[in-house]
Amino acid sequence: MLSMTVFFYVIFVGVPLVCFLYWNYFRPTSLWNGFFFLISSGMLYLSFILLLEKVNQNIALIFLFPAILVMLFLSVLGLSASIVGLFWNEKVLLKREGRSFSNLVPLIVALGLLGVQVLMLLVTFYSRNIFLTTLLGFFTATLSYLIFLFIMYGTTAILYNHFPITKKVDYIIILGAGLIDGERVTPLLASRIDRGIALYVRQKRKYGHEPTIILSGGKGSDEKISEAQAMKDYLDSLPVIIKTVYLEEQSTNTQENIKFSEKLAGVRDGISDFKDKQVVIATNNYHLLRAGKIAARLGVQARGVGSKTKLYYLPTAFIREYVGYLVMTKRKHLLFIGFFFVISLLQLIIYFIAN
Repeated sequence: MLSMTVFFYVIFVGVPLVCFLYWNYFRPTSLWNGFFFLISSGMLYLSFILLLEKVNQNIALIFLFPAILVMLFLSVLGLSASIVGLFWNEKVLLKREGRSFSNLVPLIVALGLLGVQVLMLLVTFYSRNIFLTTLLGFFTATLSYLIFLFIMYGTTAILYNHFPITKKVDYIIILGAGLIDGERVTPLLASRIDRGIALYVRQKRKYGHEPTIILSGGKGSDEKISEAQAMKDYLDSLPVIIKTVYLEEQSTNTQENIKFSEKLAGVRDGISDFKDKQVVIATNNYHLLRAGKIAARLGVQARGVGSKTKLYYLPTAFIREYVGYLVMTKRKHLLFIGFFFVISLLQLIIYFIAN
């Protein structure tokens, strides 16, 4: 009996926990990080309940009850609650930010989820229609896969945002964004700069060390100066003296931000790359994970600090980032969706052969 208990804790608690610790430290931008965190957290919670049950069953039930409620809510009302929440978020977003295609993201997602629910109702009334049933099966499998990925992406993003930076940092790359009137930083961009500078001050206070700040952002077609220069102007207005600041003024997207910043550091400091350097990316919290994943693809194992985003804007921004992640890694996702389609097609073929 004791050996079986030890086996349970080693396999179902110890292995996921070790995997999480490994991924969180060595591959923090991988979605496996979020997966193993949820699995290990769930198994630790279950172990706690089982141990508590041996002491007092009533107390164990009290701790178990909230988890049961959450699971019931997510399984029964999760989709409907998400639709209502997205419609409400769309209303608030349009009121505060105005109409634009990018601000319609919550509405588009809500309508898509609503369409799936309508399809479910149609299948309920026309359950004998093999085409509708098969179509629902395909959409359900695809939607379940995308929701699973979204949960893993969100969990990994939270973990990546909150990983403590406990080492001396060599470079802090602050990513640019659009400007007001083509020459002044927006509140969103200012928050990124403030977050990066807060890390700089903390490094100086704790280690007596002053990282190099790289302000990264080129000049858009509608901008009077580069984003990097606008960021430097804002930086100069702050009551903080920065020892070394580089301006990277060629990039037009996140990948170029990282790539050109590495190249600039190579020219200025005589290094070949960021491989052996401690690099931190400063951007908004919703954008941080995808920026980290892009850096990892370029061979830069960066950590990150994310600035806060207005709560009403966060769902839209995060959904856009998630879509950006899907596009960035589209091949493997299309393989899974293609697999679901083939299975659905085979079901149709088998049905017609049998009948």
